[in-house]
Amino acid sequence: MEEKAEFDRIEELLESKMEYWSFSGLLQKVYNGTEPVQKRLSDKLSEYDGEKNRTAVERKVRNWLHDRNIPQKREELFKICFALDLDEEKTNSVLGVTAENGIHYRNPREVIYAYCLRSGRDYPEAQRLEEKLWKKKYGDLPDRRNMTESKKEELPMTFSVRNDFKRVQTEKELEAFLEKRRESFGYFRNTAYRKFAKMLSRLSVPGESWQYGMPREQDYSVDQIVNYYLRMGVPYDKKSEKYSRAAKQIKKKWPSPKSVREILSGRQDVDRKSLILLYLVTETISGEKTESKDQVREHINRMNLMMTESGMPVLNPHSPFDYLILQAVNVTDDNEYPEFRLERMLHRIFHKKTNVAYIAETERRDPV
Repeated sequence: MEEKAEFDRIEELLESKMEYWSFSGLLQKVYNGTEPVQKRLSDKLSEYDGEKNRTAVERKVRNWLHDRNIPQKREELFKICFALDLDEEKTNSVLGVTAENGIHYRNPREVIYAYCLRSGRDYPEAQRLEEKLWKKKYGDLPDRRNMTESKKEELPMTFSVRNDFKRVQTEKELEAFLEKRRESFGYFRNTAYRKFAKMLSRLSVPGESWQYGMPREQDYSVDQIVNYYLRMGVPYDKKSEKYSRAAKQIKKKWPSPKSVREILSGRQDVDRKSLILLYLVTETISGEKTESKDQVREHINRMNLMMTESGMPVLNPHSPFDYLILQAVNVTDDNEYPEFRLERMLHRIFHKKTNVAYIAETERRDPV
């Protein structure tokens, strides 16, 4: 019943224009304290910094709360969550909206931070616990670039590590968990990597896709796959002044041949956009169109399950990219493939001067 209500909410939002969840509005939404958010953040972040640069901290906070920019580093986002006394669930929401990926439960630092958020401890104590329970005992994490493919396959799925961590309630249990799972830890999400590699391999086989226009004489290279299937006309140019806020958000971290090769070689983690786009494209390869509301619901459920298992936030209709994905699968009247519908919408955003009717860039400060 709860799942149906969530789908109905998404369906209702798809019938209207998208509304942004601004960073300032998100912080106002998740914060339950009595102090003004600006004063709370300025005081706590200055305290974490040893009161060295209070003027600089206050300037940063003002910029965030006026949506001039948002923090780019995960560590800074964690500091903000500790400063606002957020719990583990709300921290996952903040990370999901701003950094695209929620708490990484195969990274010992983030696991320790999650425990401290869960148990109401502050950021300095989280740093001390990390030093005590991980750095002094185990040091750094293994580098996946040096692992064989068979060794990578032996690593447990991220969601199994996360489910094990759910039972941790005390510092002693945390210490035991870190010891038990230390061989499983890594900087990257193993579940996401397996899903990513599997879907990408489907696109490299000519027999799967020759009928859609690609030559079938040889397997496709990473560059061919990305340029043919994943770019969808999104421009490579780095200058962003000419794009709307929505377009900038959509374009940010869009997959390129270089980024996909970096993921495959273990130099960077799987990003959420690439994973979602691969799902959409491989569903198109299978010849599946969305012709009923039940099929739309099934697509959304599959993508949300994939995100959850990969330690990433589920689809959020208030995110420009996610909104386009939901609109792409919400095809029940013109018998069109979701991939082609998404490409048409992207073309309107990046290559036409007309306004994009299905995205309204509102300035609401309180997301609902």
